[in-house]
This record gives sequence, C-alpha cells and structure tokens, in this order.
Amino acid sequence: MVLALFYGLIVFVGFYLIIKCTIHRKKGIHLDAKLVGFQDERGTQYPVFKFNYEGEEITIPGGVPAEPAKFKYQEGETVRVVFVPANRKFVDIEGSATEYIYGVAAIVLGGFLLFYQLKKLGLF
Repeated sequence: MVLALFYGLIVFVGFYLIIKCTIHRKKGIHLDAKLVGFQDERGTQYPVFKFNYEGEEITIPGGVPAEPAKFKYQEGETVRVVFVPANRKFVDIEGSATEYIYGVAAIVLGGFLLFYQLKKLGLF
C-alpha cells in the first residue's frame, strides 16, 4: 500500500509541475534577454541570461539544464524569457516545453505504476 501512495504522489507531482509552469508563464513578464554564458552547478550546466527590469540589470540562470554545445542558442543571442519578479532564482525560456514534458512523464509513469500496484493488490 505504501508503494501505491508513492506512485500516487508521483502523479500528483506531475500535475503540480504542469499547473505551476502554466501559472508561472501567465503571471510572468515576457521580455528579451541576452544569453551571456553558462553556469556550472554541481556538474550540471545552466544557461545564464542578462536583461533589464525596471531599471535594474539582472543576471539569472535558466531553470532547465542545457549542454552548451547542443543548446539552441549561442552566447550573445537574444532569447525571449519569462521572468517572475517574486522568483529571482531562475527564468524560463519562452516556448520551452521541458517542464511540461517532465510533468506528463511523471503522470504517465506514476499512473502506470499506480495501476499496476493496485492491480497487484487486487483492487482492479
């Protein structure tokens, strides 16, 4: 039964990611930012963007890891980002579907494992 709860939690997290990302993009400020490089955080590379917001120059990483050699954009290019002033930890790239993909994958995987576990317990 503990596994069924855990798999249900995975499904919940998937829905949470999708809802959070949707709200973030609707409430966020869409603006142009310059890709200024990449930042290493525990062996993972994140793109770093620079832009002006209300007269303040902000340099902030993207929320999704990216390999510099395979990244869609090159240093110096302008990228459209979504910035939420209350969250100065990271920005999202406008149009990126990565967070949605993670959410859907969690829902599908968690749902499959939950169904399998409930069937194993004789509830289906």
